Amino acid sequence: MSVSTFIINRRITLTVGVALFALFAWAPIGAWLALAVGSSASGEWRLAVPDGRRLHLLGETVIYSLTVAVAASVVGAAAALYCWRRSSALARAADWIAIVALPFPPYLHALAWLPVSAALPGHGTGWWSAGWVQTFAMVPLAFGLMRVAMARLDKRWIEAARIFGDDWRLLGRIIIPLLASPVLAGWSCVFLLTLMDPSVPSLFSCSAYPLEVFADFSVHHDPVRALWMSTPLIVAGLVALEPLRRYWRDVAQRPARASRDLAPLQLRGLWVGAILALMPVLMLMATIARQASPLERFGRSLELAWPDVWTSMFSACAASLVIAPVAVSVSRLAVKGNAIGWWIMAAPLAAPGALSGAGLIWLWNRDIAWTPYGTFWILPLAALARFAPLAVLAIAAWRSHLDPDLLDAARIYAPPRRAFFRVELPLVAPGVAAGAAIVFALSLTELPATLLIVPPGGGTLALRIYNYLHYGASGSVAALSLFLMCGTAAATWVAIRLWRCVP
Repeated sequence: MSVSTFIINRRITLTVGVALFALFAWAPIGAWLALAVGSSASGEWRLAVPDGRRLHLLGETVIYSLTVAVAASVVGAAAALYCWRRSSALARAADWIAIVALPFPPYLHALAWLPVSAALPGHGTGWWSAGWVQTFAMVPLAFGLMRVAMARLDKRWIEAARIFGDDWRLLGRIIIPLLASPVLAGWSCVFLLTLMDPSVPSLFSCSAYPLEVFADFSVHHDPVRALWMSTPLIVAGLVALEPLRRYWRDVAQRPARASRDLAPLQLRGLWVGAILALMPVLMLMATIARQASPLERFGRSLELAWPDVWTSMFSACAASLVIAPVAVSVSRLAVKGNAIGWWIMAAPLAAPGALSGAGLIWLWNRDIAWTPYGTFWILPLAALARFAPLAVLAIAAWRSHLDPDLLDAARIYAPPRRAFFRVELPLVAPGVAAGAAIVFALSLTELPATLLIVPPGGGTLALRIYNYLHYGASGSVAALSLFLMCGTAAATWVAIRLWRCVP
């Protein structure tokens, strides 16, 4: 096959992949972004600048998100510093529990802390209680990012610094400056996720700004209003994505340098961070164990929720299977520090879940021959609208570690189809499977968009748990949460195991 034919085939594949990615991730927002700009004469654009009550609500939400991001980053960093190169039982437990707890949604953590909060003055409602729960829900993420970063520290700097001072000086002079980028990325990631998630504040009687967008759309059913109201959240989300882009670029391009012959840091007091990293899952397990006849309650609750369980499982499987081939093609755009490609892939992450749900309603609730709106298939589309960028970026990061000479040789000496299936696909397969597992785990727990687009008479396991939390059915919540925890933990474990064989 000629070189020109090979180039054309690659361009066609990439074009189809980009078109499908745009349909999944960009269409719910971008399609009526143009509509909002075109209707600016109506004056609804003024909603982009909140005032009065909405301005106060936005300020509370931003302060809440900033506080959670700082607290979770500090605890996660302390736990990661303690666990680094340490083989103690506490360090191993913190590692595994944090990995397993990564995809647990914050509203699931509320199950463990609601009884504690109820014993406080005012029955534990308010921003402080919500912030406490959200912080511990975000600690595993901050911890995991720090562990990835510390695995890539250059041992030569650390060995040289240990000659001239103790580990506290090493921490202040070498490790903290080297980890500034991943710490900022972890802080930005926690801030972004907290800012976009109103589930925990709503459980503690707080009205976060994303919930205001949800409520306004429920009343007016106007996607243009929802877009303009979401503008402050979108801007904040895009700003928060920049540190993540810089860190992702560094991780994707810089090989790991740390070796196994480094001694752990001898810093007293950091064991507290490891214990705090264990608390989210320990509290959840303790809450489940406190229930009377837990096995009987588990079976009864699962029987009642079985239709929602199957809906959630099939929806998550559909989303992960659909995005895998698309992500393989599109991930080429975000490889090797391509900033424009990265922003094309990642920018949808800055959209609130309620905005994605409203966009899907506007996009598919139409009088056409066939529409997924009102059917099961709207649920995978909601998951893809929110999590498709994560699969693409995961595969792009994996591609960045592959030897380009090997891929070029395969493309020169074999037909494009054979080169792809015999060389390229086996090399990227672990990254593809890891990205699909991430989408599967997160799709099981998706809530903000599902609240708007769930089909009549249908439901998901995450939605049932969230409703039970509002009505105080703690026994049923504990049983269903255990099932959800097992599903997300299994998917996360698969993703981590696959990612550890990075070339």
